[in-house]
Order: sequence, then structure tokens, then C-alpha cells
Amino acid sequence: MAVAAAFGAAAPAAQASLSVPTGGPPVTFTSLSAFEAAAGGADNGTLVGEQGGGFRHVNWDAIRLDGSDPGSAVINPGLLVAPAPGRLQPWGLSLGPDVAVSSDGFHSVNSSVRFTPFTPPNSWAPFNSNVAEFDVVAPDAQGSTPVPAQSRGLGVLFLDVRLADSTEIQYFNGDIPLGQVFAPVNPGGPSFAGLLFPNPVVTRVAVTLGTGRIFDFNGSVASPGPSTADPVAGDDVALAEPAPARAPLTATAGVPVTAVLDTFTESTSGSSVSAVIDWGDGVRTPGTIAPAAGGAFAVTGNHAYAAAGSHTAKVTVQDFQGPQQISQTDISVGPRPTTMSVTCSPSPVAVTAATTCTVAVSDAAAGEGSAPTGLVSFTSPTPGAAFPRAGSCLLGSSATSGESVCAVRFTPGQLPPDQARVLAAFSGDGLHAASNGIATIGVSAQRCRVQTLSRRLRPAGLGVLVTCDARASVQITAKALAARKGTFRAFQLQFGTLRAAVTAGRPTVLVIKPASGVLRALRTALRRHQHVSLKLTLTASSHATQRTTTTRVAAIRLS
Repeated sequence: MAVAAAFGAAAPAAQASLSVPTGGPPVTFTSLSAFEAAAGGADNGTLVGEQGGGFRHVNWDAIRLDGSDPGSAVINPGLLVAPAPGRLQPWGLSLGPDVAVSSDGFHSVNSSVRFTPFTPPNSWAPFNSNVAEFDVVAPDAQGSTPVPAQSRGLGVLFLDVRLADSTEIQYFNGDIPLGQVFAPVNPGGPSFAGLLFPNPVVTRVAVTLGTGRIFDFNGSVASPGPSTADPVAGDDVALAEPAPARAPLTATAGVPVTAVLDTFTESTSGSSVSAVIDWGDGVRTPGTIAPAAGGAFAVTGNHAYAAAGSHTAKVTVQDFQGPQQISQTDISVGPRPTTMSVTCSPSPVAVTAATTCTVAVSDAAAGEGSAPTGLVSFTSPTPGAAFPRAGSCLLGSSATSGESVCAVRFTPGQLPPDQARVLAAFSGDGLHAASNGIATIGVSAQRCRVQTLSRRLRPAGLGVLVTCDARASVQITAKALAARKGTFRAFQLQFGTLRAAVTAGRPTVLVIKPASGVLRALRTALRRHQHVSLKLTLTASSHATQRTTTTRVAAIRLS
């Protein structure tokens, strides 16, 4: 085999023709009930998937012969069809070519025979040949992609065995023969034959039914087989519960998996053996062959899958002087785990002011990390919270290997009791698993400050500088106060009032224009040498909060 020669890793040259460790010799059965009892457990019917014990019992009677059975080809309407190869897949078997099912004992295509079914009405037999093949597969719905499996053994109820050693079942693991069993002679009646091995090693069987074929079919016309033939038909089939070809393995994307993927033994000397592993993702590597316990050899492989998913690793062991052994192992590749940290700065932050929340998503798998990619989504259970851009950000690389970062702005829209919470979620990518993080942010009421730009009052007004740590609507009220002196009476005047909106953290210059007649009254008070001062009251409000600040400006001068 050229592929094996190109990629294979050779075993010691003193070994030779392949054989499969079966765990011991098989047990022969001539009774259907005894076979099923020895298989152990219950009849699993058509349950999907390997059940870990029990058996499957096929009697063919569910197959419709009017052409309505899925995938069947009608040979003799109402009496004879060739079922689809996957028709027995729910029972863990895949049919080889040219197998027919009849409801009249095949009398309609060969008037010299009429087989009496063990479980009426249907029986089965090959056509164009007297040999039928069955492959062991994982039980699944008909039409599903067949997944190779293996079984401890299989038995068949044969109909009308007239000649000794004319009807047999041959058991194989790939191309490697495991054993055979002959059906007992019982003219006109049923006879059972089957083998059970200690280990599930049977992947296919070849069944020879009698000394000749029942009928031939060229796709349109059916004709009887040779008159000299002594054909046999079949009925019920019992299969020990299928098992995975090898125990499934788990791996992590990007992390090399090293495992024994096959074992074999050899019975003669004088040849060399090679092994090739097809990992199921387009990569093929040589298998490492090394001695194992009990005189067997183990095939080991090492491979790292690039992404998460399900793969089937196929091992081909080739003996250049003998048969080929093929085994398969299901490998479930999980994503690389990730961790997430969320930090928000500044914290605490004033209500309606914004803080920046930065997320770092890190590859937490063993070995050299790879940077996660994709979106991080943000939510907050805090009432009134707000995010821009629908609350998400796109991860980008950072200076740390295997880490990606991104950031969003977060604004607490109203004052919670003390804190706001930000929740971040990374949904994963083809290589990395999802992860989540949380940050707690202190939230404080807004604060505003006011100062005058000058102590000189002008007709144009008084300039003030307002700074708030959150968005706010402000109202500034200025009152002029004159102190009592001599015979003059003290008074208080409303200098002016201003309303405006200010931006968080941005100093804003506002001008309070004097009310009509205020400056004239103040000049009069100053000429009387009264002491005049100005009191500014700033009231700033934002959603759910309100703060008042008072600033006194003394020794006002008029210009």
C-alpha cells in the first residue's frame, strides 16, 4: 500500500501477519435465546447510540414491500424489495449490496423454493450471489452518516439448511479474519449459528447461505438461480450491542493530544508493519508502533487540532505480507478555556458621568496561549445604566501574549444606593471557550463648584466659572447685600439669576446679567460708604440628585 509506505512507522522486522487481540477464544452458539442471554442485558431495539450492554434483534418484518420503505428498490411489487444499505442502521448494522427481503419465501422469483420464516412474514437472502455482508455501525436513524463500530459477535437464524458446512458466518476486524461458524443442518426448518468474543472486535461479517444463489436480478428482470443449487435464506439476526471502535478521547484545541489509537498482534515472522493516522482534519501522520503488554503492539499518535469540534481519527495498520487493519477513534476537541477580568476607571464616578470599563480576555489553556477574538457584550442590572454602541466592543491584541482587550464607556444614569455593576460576556470563538466577568463601580452624587472671574461688577454682568463632575442643569442666583452704617439702613437686592446646562468635567463660563436698577442702587450704597458684598447661590441638579453650593464674594467694586 503506497500510502502506508510513504507515511508509516515500521514495527520490528521480526514480526508478521496481523491479528487482533480478542481477549480469548470465541464461544459458539446454536440457539438464538442462548446467544442473546450470553450477550447479556436487554434487547435495545432501535435506541440511538451504543448502550454499553445488551443486544439488538432484527426480524426484518418492519420493512415494507410496496416500494414505500425509504430507499428500497422494488424487484417484485408487494412481494420482494432490495432495502437501502442503511435500512438496519437503527439496529447497528449496515447492509452490503444485493440483499433482498421477501414476504413469500422467495417463491415468486424461484418456484422451486418457499422458505418458511421464523418470524413471519419476511425473510431475507442475497441475490446474484449466495454471500451477504453486514458492517457493524453505531445505532442511529436511517440515513445518518454511518459511524463504524464493533461488536462481540453476531448470530443468524438460517432457513432450510440441507448440507453440512454449506452455510457459515465469517467474522472480521477490518480485513483480518477472527473466526467462523457453520450453521447446523435442519431441512425445512430454522437453524441458528453465532459466535461471541470476549471483547468487541467484530467490525463486519460475511454470510454464506447454501451452495448457490436463490435468484438473479439485472435491475429490471428477476430470474431463478441454478437448478443445481441448494440455496438457504435467512431470518432473524442477533447482534451483541455495538461499541465504539475505540473508547472516545477528549482534547483541547491547540494542545497536542497523545494517545494509543490502535493495538494489534502478529502470528508469524518475516514481514514489516507500518501505521498511518488520518486525524480527520486533513492532517495525516505516521503512527508510532511500540511493544505493549501480552505480546501486542500499540499504535500511538500525537496531534494538535486547530479548532474545537468532533473528529474521527482513522488508523491504518499495514502488513506488507498480509492483511490491513483499520480502526477509528472519535475525538471530541473542546475549546481552550479563557478567563476574564473587568476594571472600570474612574471609580467611584459621579452619577451621569462616564467611566471606562476595560475587559481583558486571556487564554487559560496549557502551553503557549493564543489571543481570543470576537465581541464582548456588556449589560448592567443597575437601573438607568447606559452603554454606547449597543453595549459591546471588539477584542484586540494586547502586549501580553494570549490576551486580548477592549473597552466601553459606562454611565450610571441615576444614583443607586452606593454602587453600580457591569457584567461582561465573551461568547467564545472557534478556538476559545466563553467566559464572563463583573465589575463593581462606586457611584456618588454630583458636585459642582462656582467662582467669580472678577470682583468688579460691570454693566455687562458678572462672570462666573462653573465646574461639575457630572452633567447638570444649574441655576445661579446672585444677591447683593449692603451692611448698615450710620443712619442708613441695610438692604438686600436680587442681583440676577441664570439657568444653564453644563457638561461633566468641563469648566463653563457663565455671565449673570444685573437686573434693572441694581447697579444704581449699589453705587448709591457705596457712596454712603456702606459695605457691599455679593452672595452667589449655585443649585445644580441632575437625574435623581441635587446639590447646592454657596459662594460669597466680598468688597464688590463697581466700574
